[in-house]
Amino acid sequence: MTEIVLNGFSIKTSPIVTCIGVKIYAELTFSTHVKQVAARCFYYSFANCGPFDQLLLFTDNAIMLIHAVIASPVDYTVTLFQTAAVYLRPLQSVMNAAARLVVKKRKSDSITLILRDTLHWLLVRERIDFKLCLLVYKCLQQLAAPYLESMIFSVSAVSLCQHVTTYGRQVKVT
Repeated sequence: MTEIVLNGFSIKTSPIVTCIGVKIYAELTFSTHVKQVAARCFYYSFANCGPFDQLLLFTDNAIMLIHAVIASPVDYTVTLFQTAAVYLRPLQSVMNAAARLVVKKRKSDSITLILRDTLHWLLVRERIDFKLCLLVYKCLQQLAAPYLESMIFSVSAVSLCQHVTTYGRQVKVT
């Protein structure tokens, strides 16, 4: 650990910073955070499901438990950043294992169709897309926070050959 001296004050640096529950590492990757979320979800849902055996007899109760313990942390993790596919795999495997627990399937059984047709759950990548589309829809319908609404506008509202700033760079709309 190194120290930075600023105006005579010594500040110790840290290889990890936690901000709103997300661990950001010096390499600025989220891989360790995603792995920890996946491990925590597996632990809380599957290693400790013994006390919940009677509760899990009913599918509706199991689904509520899965949403509380697994889906919420997974959703929170993926909504914070546009996740690369390598980060989505552990989160998708958590959701797959949770679905297998709910419908009482073996690990070797295919779960994709059950996720879609029986449980009506989206894949993790589709969850990200859905949340993004919902946020844009709310902004366009003026149902979102004003600071978000000000960032979204219809391309048809931009006059011909007008410049638009996108992520800090100028883009010419034609």
